Amino acid sequence: MLIARRKLLRQMLALCDAATLVASFAAAYQAVGLLLRRDFVSFADYAWLLALIIPIWLACLRAFGLYGSAAYASSQGLVSRLVQAQFIAGLLLLSSMYLTRSVGISRLLLQTFLGVSFAFLAAQKFALRAYLDHARRSIPVRRRKVLLVSAPTAAERYLRLARTHASMMADVVGMLTPGAPNGHVGDGTIPRVLGAADDLPAVLRARVVDEVVVVSALEPAMLERLSRCCSMRGILMRMLVEVPRPAIGVWHAEHFDEGAFLLSLATIPQHALHLLMKRIVDVSGAALGLVLYGFAYVWYAIRLRRETGDSVLFRQQRVGCNGRRFTLYKFRTMCAGAEQLKAELGGRNEMDGPIFKLKHDPRVTPTGHKLRRRHLDELPQFWNVLKGEMSLVGTRPPTADETAAYLEHHQRRLSMKPGLTGLWQLSGNGAVKDFEDVVKLDCEYIDNWSLWLDFKIVAKTVAKVMRGDGW
Repeated sequence: MLIARRKLLRQMLALCDAATLVASFAAAYQAVGLLLRRDFVSFADYAWLLALIIPIWLACLRAFGLYGSAAYASSQGLVSRLVQAQFIAGLLLLSSMYLTRSVGISRLLLQTFLGVSFAFLAAQKFALRAYLDHARRSIPVRRRKVLLVSAPTAAERYLRLARTHASMMADVVGMLTPGAPNGHVGDGTIPRVLGAADDLPAVLRARVVDEVVVVSALEPAMLERLSRCCSMRGILMRMLVEVPRPAIGVWHAEHFDEGAFLLSLATIPQHALHLLMKRIVDVSGAALGLVLYGFAYVWYAIRLRRETGDSVLFRQQRVGCNGRRFTLYKFRTMCAGAEQLKAELGGRNEMDGPIFKLKHDPRVTPTGHKLRRRHLDELPQFWNVLKGEMSLVGTRPPTADETAAYLEHHQRRLSMKPGLTGLWQLSGNGAVKDFEDVVKLDCEYIDNWSLWLDFKIVAKTVAKVMRGDGW
């Protein structure tokens, strides 16, 4: 029910915002028409912009938390969120007009809309905040009556949440303590103690109670008695479970079995359907890539074997998802004994941190240089993708020596499958020389992963390969 109320609140806010944006656009159109004092283009010719404006603004307002009741707890926080959302939305709108070269759109109209929409949205948000404040202070007959089962100190947490989130608004009629009551009579901030938890049946007979909220940890036997009492009377029972606030990731609750729930802290994508689609794309891309690998092998194998004096394929142990070891395949582009020569070149490493990269590496053969320019040396890795050890898009697969030097926050880049390409490879291996920046790019990919992001990275990688600016 609480989740449904929050969802309904978000939907109502979105509808109000959409209506406010339409009214803002109409007001801006009228203002510009009066200002120019001549026949202005008809409103119908500009109405299509609303199909662009509304999704952009709703997405930005949601991203900055304006669809949660906590955003309306303070005026300063509300203004800050609204200014940020308006700035980003306006920037996206003007950028889209520039990129699509929409020269027929009045810039004055767009600028006027930005000012008017901010004023209208601010007025709407503060009107909503005033209504919520009034609703919190008023005591209507139909407001839900809540009985807490909690120690007095633990009850403060629930009361703070109830004051912050409009969807939790209710009248706390009192509380029952897990142990013997201490005679607390309530002081305006903490509700009156009406008895012990075992007194719940008597309290329910004597008072109007719509729901019981268990805030403190209770023994299983006590929870069973409370739940039986509530279910027999048809009264809603809730439990407030507190977990540490994560620095990264989001908590999810899952029904595991009857009376058992799993709380999961997810820091990587968990949507099963989207991950399945990513795997399907990986397999399809790997099948096509292996065809290209076959042609490249026939074309370059003899030259590579002659220049390197070794097998055409180079095999190396790499570290994959969550520390899994696998054998990575590449075309051999370096001379014999390249691994031994790496120690001598350590002082010329162009990267800062536990990663080795050298643009003009003397170990690379002439044919190897040609392959690297267009990243053709990585074609055998499509076999790793097909086997499920890698993905088309992901983080760079490190060596075991590199991971041995990782700090704790570096480990997070191993939480997803490594990829043939990614944000670091796309930004230009030579452009990002600090390993900390590499980690930031990898974590940015993990935090913002979507199928659309993968498609964009693949498309940009193909363009990069066609330009031949790799090394």
